Amino acid sequence: MPAAWDASSARAVEEIDARVASDDVLARFHALELTCHDELSPGEPIRSRDEAIGFYRYQPTTHTSCHWLAEGGGASLFVHSPRAAFLRLLVMPGVRRRRIGGVLLDQVLRRARELAVQALRGSYTTAAGAAFAAHVGAVAETRDVRSVLDLPAAELPEPRVPNGFRLLTWLGRVPDEHLPAYVDARAAMDDAPVPEDMDLPGWTAETVRASEASLARRQREMRLTVAIDDDGAIGSFTELRVSRGSTLGFTDDTGTVAARRELGLARAVKLESLRRLRTDHSEISVVSTSNAEENAAMRRLNESLGFRVTAVMTSAVLKLAESPNSGAPAA
Repeated sequence: MPAAWDASSARAVEEIDARVASDDVLARFHALELTCHDELSPGEPIRSRDEAIGFYRYQPTTHTSCHWLAEGGGASLFVHSPRAAFLRLLVMPGVRRRRIGGVLLDQVLRRARELAVQALRGSYTTAAGAAFAAHVGAVAETRDVRSVLDLPAAELPEPRVPNGFRLLTWLGRVPDEHLPAYVDARAAMDDAPVPEDMDLPGWTAETVRASEASLARRQREMRLTVAIDDDGAIGSFTELRVSRGSTLGFTDDTGTVAARRELGLARAVKLESLRRLRTDHSEISVVSTSNAEENAAMRRLNESLGFRVTAVMTSAVLKLAESPNSGAPAA
């Protein structure tokens, strides 16, 4: 793979094509995750080497993924649209303040401009992360609250479902006959708290199937629980994901169609999802989730189910000049 050389810091940065890179190369990203785990995901089991390799190698094909490694650090860029591009940058604690992060960011920004990215977003949980973001010109935007549930000890009563609805759980794949209804229901996430200028593409049948394929190749079980009415319309949904051999479950999106809110559907699907997970996977000890700090309703629901806060992540945005040839962030 091509490598970039920064003379001022004497550090080489290698771009990694995760689709064809060897397991040993991708395992270097896992090594970085291990050293940063307590900052990123306190209170959660550490994901395995194989899980990490699968994550980097089998990203969904509906967005662009780029990766870089340097000695002691690594970075990934995920581009969904010009205003929905996300950075993951990790530097081992023992080698920080040696410009490793800056050199990696230079490569990310170069590629971001080639891809016509206008706004690059990343998150941090520590004072050091905040200082780095401010140093490179990124501006804090929103905060997300990360929480965990002790699944074996959780009190999860049988859900109460309003008249006219029933609960279904699909594993791995949304049935073809319900795919249009699920895509429609995913639009419930459109009013979830996000920065005003973030342009995250809406879900389509293609993105649903691409996500399912990616998770299957990563040996990660998708567990989708829905509240569906007698006409086949989905009023609420929640998705859990579990990797083979892991003791951690992860709650992805939970959403309720606007016209179906205040009926208790979100509580019903989450209770059903967690109860089924505990029955099907007794090895799962912790379930994690994250919510926008301002999403008080969902946070209260999670707290009522037993989730406890473990970390607060601040999202910061770095605005790029509109010209892809510009060499500096926009003022």
